[in-house]
Amino acid sequence: MSQTISSPGAAASAAYTVPLLGALVVLYRPTSEHLTHLLELCVQGAPLLVVDNSPAASRTLADALNAHGAEYLCNANRGGIAGAYNRGLARMFERGLGAVALLDQDSQVSTDYFRLMLESCKALGPRAFAIGPRIYDENVRHFLPQMVSNGFSIRTLVFEPDASLQPCSFLLSSGCVISRLAYERLGAFAEALFIDHVDTEYSLRALLCGVQFYVEPRLTLLHRIGHKRQHRLGPVRITSMNHPAFRRYYMARNGMHLCVQYVPSLPVALVPNFITLLQVFQVLLFESGKLAKLSSIGCGILDGLLGRLGPLETARPRLAARLGHG
Repeated sequence: MSQTISSPGAAASAAYTVPLLGALVVLYRPTSEHLTHLLELCVQGAPLLVVDNSPAASRTLADALNAHGAEYLCNANRGGIAGAYNRGLARMFERGLGAVALLDQDSQVSTDYFRLMLESCKALGPRAFAIGPRIYDENVRHFLPQMVSNGFSIRTLVFEPDASLQPCSFLLSSGCVISRLAYERLGAFAEALFIDHVDTEYSLRALLCGVQFYVEPRLTLLHRIGHKRQHRLGPVRITSMNHPAFRRYYMARNGMHLCVQYVPSLPVALVPNFITLLQVFQVLLFESGKLAKLSSIGCGILDGLLGRLGPLETARPRLAARLGHG
């Protein structure tokens, strides 16, 4: 099954065949509720590949998915979330798909998600692109800002009613659709980062390589980032993220690494480090486990400067043992 569209601006304006949009869902220790959600995705008609990052494969899960026409692949957290994306995308693009939606086990997509995303893919034609929905953070009950950047400055997009596709510069991987040509041009996701800022790094890479990202305002993805809580400090309202200490390590380390890697070409890569600084204040003022979190942030900053990457258990085995992570 495929869709045939015209190639805009092509010299020969010949028909261009775009295979059906596929979906790649990454799991980690899924629950029965997650399995129910996966089976609901199966009936939406998009080819579905499930990459399980749990420590061991689940024959029961594989059989249930296969019975509904979905493919199951165990990655055992090799390369973290980036590794799951890379193994899954390689498999799906080998099958001839023109674009793939990246979803996590908690992603809740609307019933028109695949239809509207396929319309957008057809409108863009045979070019390198990624498309993301607007992200509604259920923790704080508002949309995350969508940003556009020239590498030096950042501007927040404002959406008019009935807005169509709009160029942007940064997309969350969850809910994002990436075209085969974009993946070929940008290459694999950075497995050395393992988790956190994997999508930030890919967005920065796209800025350097001239691969355009878009936001699809007609679609909204419900998402939860951390365990956000609102606090008042005098007249100021501050949000604390309440991520565990091991996630603070990855955020700080990978943010610093992106700064070292990209700031000479893209000064906007400084922004993740401003976020790290903000999170230090959040931990000091509002969060529990301050010592573990602050020491993890400090280790992360140092390792980012030194280029000591990979999973925490490899980069900092003593810290991993102390945090009980592994």
